Amino acid sequence: MSIKYTVSAEEFTTLDESQQGLYSQGEDGYTLNVDGVPQEDVSGLKRKIDELLTEKKTAQQKAQEAEQLAKAEHEAKLKKANDYEQLYNSSESERQKASEALQNLQSQIERQQINGKALELATGLTKDTARAKLLSEQITSRLALVDGELRVQDANGNLTVSSVEELTQSIKTEYPFLVDGLESSGGGATGGNSGGASDSKTVSRADFDAMDSYKRMEYIKSGGKII
Repeated sequence: MSIKYTVSAEEFTTLDESQQGLYSQGEDGYTLNVDGVPQEDVSGLKRKIDELLTEKKTAQQKAQEAEQLAKAEHEAKLKKANDYEQLYNSSESERQKASEALQNLQSQIERQQINGKALELATGLTKDTARAKLLSEQITSRLALVDGELRVQDANGNLTVSSVEELTQSIKTEYPFLVDGLESSGGGATGGNSGGASDSKTVSRADFDAMDSYKRMEYIKSGGKII
């Protein structure tokens, strides 16, 4: 009868005592107590497993580092793009503000040039301050600055080929009652009125300035005086 190297617990109970003494109990039954039985060398396998585990861990770490680096580079690109966009928007906003400020300044300069020329022409037509102001308003509405040059407009704001001198003659014709030495006889007819009537044709400077342009001209045309 051969002796098994390993037996189950059930098989162990069928052995006689002399045979049972040859076995030692283990987790899966009983093992024969034998000296010199070769054991499988698993140290190389364990080393290989450790190497594979180390390589796997290293690969995972490198993959994680690569992912983190790619994420950081992506975020840096987004930030750079966002910074560029913000810088561009800020620059564009400042450019628009500067352009608007320049346009406003240019408009003010043009308006000052027109007003200055209109006042110059008006004071050349009358020495009376109130009349000169009315003439200046009418002349201003007929002048425009185009490419740095004063141009004459018609009543509808369209550019004409008329010169400033021709505009001055036109103003004299349209508003003779505002030009020194050309007062209409109709205005002078009030001179025959009594002193009381003459007094009724006087207003204060504040009241005159409060009138609109049409009323001022009508007042001057009628021979009114400003005190």
